[in-house]
Amino acid sequence: MTIPAPVDRDELHRWIIVYLATVIGEPSENIDPTDAISEYDLDSIDAVTAALDLEAAFGVHVHPETFLLDDASIDDIVARIVGV
Repeated sequence: MTIPAPVDRDELHRWIIVYLATVIGEPSENIDPTDAISEYDLDSIDAVTAALDLEAAFGVHVHPETFLLDDASIDDIVARIVGV
């Protein structure tokens, strides 16, 4: 059994911002990590793809619903993943 390395909070935070910006076609500077992620109108395919890509990049499993929650922000998602 392999234990995954700890996830760097800042790296994960930046990755999600850049990933979301790419998906919605906006500059990453326009993404506010405190806004509810639901404001960016991701669909279920976007959520599944984001979860799979995040797992590939960081080695952590995230349920796709995480990216569809009405009130969760990027900051909230990062906190859930890193456990802070």
